[in-house]
Amino acid sequence: MVWRLQLLHFKGGLAVELPGHPLGPGCNTIEDYASSVEAHIREKALKYPVLVGHSMGGAIAITIALKNSDLAGLVLVGTGARLRVDPNILTGIKENYEDVSKLVGKWSVSPSSDPIIAERIAEDLLKVKPEVAYGDFIACDRFDRMNDVQKITCKTLIVVGADDRMTPVKYSQYLHEKIVNSSLVVIPDAGHNVMLEKHREFNAAVEAFLDSL
Repeated sequence: MVWRLQLLHFKGGLAVELPGHPLGPGCNTIEDYASSVEAHIREKALKYPVLVGHSMGGAIAITIALKNSDLAGLVLVGTGARLRVDPNILTGIKENYEDVSKLVGKWSVSPSSDPIIAERIAEDLLKVKPEVAYGDFIACDRFDRMNDVQKITCKTLIVVGADDRMTPVKYSQYLHEKIVNSSLVVIPDAGHNVMLEKHREFNAAVEAFLDSL
């Protein structure tokens, strides 16, 4: 669901459904989610893939890149080397999941974006069980690779919306400073879900990166 506008554009691209998204139990650590993605790569026998991850998916991609030297490239979208979660989200999931989903949707887009994008993000989140969403946010809150990301060696594209409230631009700037072989693209008038809000600009940036590999 997250990558629907990219799957239409990048023929042959694959999007991985993480455990619990939306079926089955989820995980509460980034490492466990990373293991599930690595298993998918092995199952599909993918050789030298370019791994793309957004937000928590970016944390998963970072985790894989730090121990897998067989990646052809890495694309980190609206993510960070450390991801702290607003306590209101953690509390709210247990108290009123629907309201928190709407709040996350609102925080996930730029004020310049069509409000319907925020509504769709909230609807997508509600397809995931609240206990899975809670585990996701706990996993993000515990994630910290601030002292490790400089060890990433593969060529990396870092993309962030200029109006990202969930993972501000400074998070991406830190990644760019630490990852030697990296480039940074900041897309104006986009928030946390830049690949949905400004999909044409996002797709163009990824396409240029792929062409450079």
